[in-house]
Amino acid sequence: MPTPAINSAFDAANWFLKKSESEGFYLEPEKLQHLIFLAQMHYSLLNDGNYLFPSLFICDHSGFVEPTLQKALSFGRPLMEIPEFSEPINNFLDLIWQKYSPLSIKALADFIKKTSGYTKHYQSGRRNIVDVSNIAFEFKDNLRNESFNQSKGNAPKKILISQNGPVVVSQWSPRKLSLKNSKKTKE
Repeated sequence: MPTPAINSAFDAANWFLKKSESEGFYLEPEKLQHLIFLAQMHYSLLNDGNYLFPSLFICDHSGFVEPTLQKALSFGRPLMEIPEFSEPINNFLDLIWQKYSPLSIKALADFIKKTSGYTKHYQSGRRNIVDVSNIAFEFKDNLRNESFNQSKGNAPKKILISQNGPVVVSQWSPRKLSLKNSKKTKE
């Protein structure tokens, strides 16, 4: 049996979390689950069905989730060191990040839910365990679909954490004062 490329889904999740921090973004747990799932699917397709990390995915109303990772993240982000992967794994995860991170949670969820893999395995009100090696081939056409490329319209807002929780951040642009209302013109 082939060995996975990295030790656990936590290592891949930590890589994505560190990447989002370095780019100044807050990575929501649901979006992280989508990235983890898509990374596993892409890796399996590119490497003859081998696993990026050992995992078990559950198909439910939100898409596909790794339940152990989901439970751990429900208590907050774990404190972990920056993962050290080989250059090919870092490059692979970076490609996944570049392709999917600009998309919103809704866009990722809609993409996953429109695949035959999701419609085949989803049953309302149930959490079904799916075999990653089999489901990857059901995603093959969708993952290579040219219509699913990032576009500027899908770029998410930048979200950071303040003392009050997550906030949407935008670039500050001062308003322009008209010369009619300035003090110097009134004098």
